[in-house]
Amino acid sequence: MTKKKFYIKTLGCKVNQYESQLIREALIRGGYIESPDAEQVDTYVVNTCTVTSVSDSKSLRFIRKGLKDKGKCVVVTGCMVEGDQVNLSKLKGVKFIIKNKDKHRIADILNPTPNPQPRVLSPGISGLKGHTRVFVKIQDGCNNVCSYCKVRVVRGRSRSRSARDVLDECSQLITGGVREIVLTGICLGAYGRDVKNGIGLPGLIKELCGIKGDWRLRLSSIEPGDIDRLLVSQLETQKKLCGHLHIPFQSGDDYILKMMKRPYKRSDYIAVVDTLRRAIPDIAISTDIMVGFPGETEERFKETVNFIETVQPMRAHIFPFSRREGTEAYASKDNVPPDVKKKREKKLSSIVARLSWEFVDKFVDREVEVLVEEKRTADGMLQGYTDRYIKVYIDGPDSLKGRPVSCRLVISPMLNSVAYAPAQRLFALPGPSKRRSA
Repeated sequence: MTKKKFYIKTLGCKVNQYESQLIREALIRGGYIESPDAEQVDTYVVNTCTVTSVSDSKSLRFIRKGLKDKGKCVVVTGCMVEGDQVNLSKLKGVKFIIKNKDKHRIADILNPTPNPQPRVLSPGISGLKGHTRVFVKIQDGCNNVCSYCKVRVVRGRSRSRSARDVLDECSQLITGGVREIVLTGICLGAYGRDVKNGIGLPGLIKELCGIKGDWRLRLSSIEPGDIDRLLVSQLETQKKLCGHLHIPFQSGDDYILKMMKRPYKRSDYIAVVDTLRRAIPDIAISTDIMVGFPGETEERFKETVNFIETVQPMRAHIFPFSRREGTEAYASKDNVPPDVKKKREKKLSSIVARLSWEFVDKFVDREVEVLVEEKRTADGMLQGYTDRYIKVYIDGPDSLKGRPVSCRLVISPMLNSVAYAPAQRLFALPGPSKRRSA
């Protein structure tokens, strides 16, 4: 009997990528074979995202792509199907529309049996296809009430996985050769608060860092209000924990933050950053900034520009406000024109590019460790990240893939970017005297 083939298209966040891996492994256990070619499959799964209107459009585009072949079984899941603005049942040909809570059951839903036997579910995933860094979801949902955010609506209230399940999953991944684990969730810092006598995120980090092996731990996005003394202490003391935090902020203006219903002020964020840098002077801090939120005048935008110059993130995701039906901000009348949003996005991107180079320059000529990824660049270079989340390039053999490599950072005129080489290959790259400023 020929096995059925499947293809998964994943959109959106790290949580969705983790959940797609759960789907992938469940289908493989159910006798399916994954195909890299979306055209040559029996089952076509779209794991959707709804964080912005662009996300909805992309999700719908991939759904329609799957529907072009009438012989495919098209399955749609993810955050877009949780809302009521897009009636996916009107897309003739979609075989299954599956809620987030049932993602892990997709294999059973596709192939129901008359007398199903109790299934012993895996406590997690065994890896992450195409990734050297593996995401592990420890939390879902969000209790915040940000006026622009639809994700909190479709994901529900905060829920934490048990520490034992997380520890078991990570232990298995490390035993299987994983070198970096990224803890992720919809509101990561809320981990453990919904569990009686829960250990919380700092406690979980301490337990995880006790797992032996040559690997490292990274945190995904965490709210500024969730960075407390205990978490800072873990960053200071745990050798396996990467010195990088992604702390979303959205705006540098207190009025806009209030309208967004963000639970802090500009001064609160700056105080958190100051605390982190006193404890770990070379810590990497990245952030999210939204431009064009209703009511963002030129003066209020300048406050965000000043904020960026003050905080000096090494990286920032800058994006325009997107009206999402079902959110409080959807009805706002004081909207910013699209061309103004683009102009502001471009200005902030230019500033952050400069700050990024200034951060990188602190590490030039220093010994660093790079976790080399499996895929090469288009021009044949190996690539990877330091624990500070600096992306680097290495001219080396395939044997370095998936391994941590000790390097010295130099600036490569040829690449016009940061480049590294294994210590034994330093002679092949330009020395510090040939550095050029960014």
